[in-house]
Amino acid sequence: MTAGDSARLRNLLANNRTLLAYIRTALAFAGLGFAVAKFGLNPRTMHVSGYLGTFMVLVGLLIIIIGFAQHRAVMLKVETQPGTPAPSRSSHVASAAGCALVCALLAIYLATNAT
Repeated sequence: MTAGDSARLRNLLANNRTLLAYIRTALAFAGLGFAVAKFGLNPRTMHVSGYLGTFMVLVGLLIIIIGFAQHRAVMLKVETQPGTPAPSRSSHVASAAGCALVCALLAIYLATNAT
């Protein structure tokens, strides 16, 4: 393994950790948004908590979209040397798409059930 290969591997692993951090943050926003929407403290503030919770879930969706776009941009910049295997991208796409789907479905659920 050359120094260039080692640097490339470090960049790829750091990029993967960054994507995981974006996913973790998006899911935290979605979970907290759901809790805020469903557990309003009193009946007078139920509408506000529903809207605030839905907004937080949408922020989580935005975070995962930004995170995946950033991840993809870095992956395109990291050059693959001829003769070396390209890194698998299917797990990155699947995890980001799954997180985005969860956030989108949760936002739709909260928006339709906001009382």
